[in-house]
Amino acid sequence: MSSVFGDSGYARLPDGRRLHHVSQGEGRPVVVLESGLGASRVEWGLVMPAIAEHTRVVAYDRAGLGRSDRDPHRRDLDRIVEDLGHLLDRLGEDRYILAGHSLGGPIIRSYASAHPERVAGLVLIDQAAEDLDIYYKRGMRAVAMGAQSVMAGLATFGVKVVPGEVRRVLALFPPDMRAEALAEMTRPSEFRAARAEYAALAEGFARLRSSTGALPPVPITAISGALTPSKVEKRLRPELIASHRRLVEAQPHGRHVLAERSGHMVPQDEPDLVIAEILRLVTRPAG
Repeated sequence: MSSVFGDSGYARLPDGRRLHHVSQGEGRPVVVLESGLGASRVEWGLVMPAIAEHTRVVAYDRAGLGRSDRDPHRRDLDRIVEDLGHLLDRLGEDRYILAGHSLGGPIIRSYASAHPERVAGLVLIDQAAEDLDIYYKRGMRAVAMGAQSVMAGLATFGVKVVPGEVRRVLALFPPDMRAEALAEMTRPSEFRAARAEYAALAEGFARLRSSTGALPPVPITAISGALTPSKVEKRLRPELIASHRRLVEAQPHGRHVLAERSGHMVPQDEPDLVIAEILRLVTRPAG
């Protein structure tokens, strides 16, 4: 089955599951894009074409999302990182530049800490930060998981649920991309997969927060959204930006960038900025 987001393919995992991925362009180093919580390859529709003018770029659907098989096991951070590792093995390159948005940030950092020899650089795009208390509050988690359950139930009865922020972001996409994204994002399975990721989020973040695993000494860029469109954002945004700065300041080749026209959805609101920071690493001399 073709995809307007790139050439479709499947990576077969050791347990028989398949991860769907799309690819554009040719060349090395290969860039692999990791989406946010409950998001699939469609998140990168505005970023991939420009990257593909310089090298090969791959985005994929995590288990249960998009066109990938569901995972019967608990979707904790370790399991997600393990799946990413199998995908990278199947793609067949020695080293990759990894870029991750939101939850994608902790995922690619965890992989880089465990497999430093496979990573040539990291771009963390308004990444979730395990040192913020909000991810551990039971009330917040219950509300989020309840909302996912309600949306899955509505979708089961044919009600197409599209949150306002998602609708706003999709309006930035060309019509063919928007249509493919909506067809998948409104399925009950998408909401269930997002709920499964959220259910194990605090547990995985707690382990990551207490981890002593160091990041490899490669170029690492953290991009932070600067806008605060909601009351929650106004309270959390300064803490999140501070966390991003602390992380890169502790790295030998760290770089912090503010996305002045974006809140959390930087890959859609400022795709050119994301593209520029990824290409900085693609065109950087080796060594």
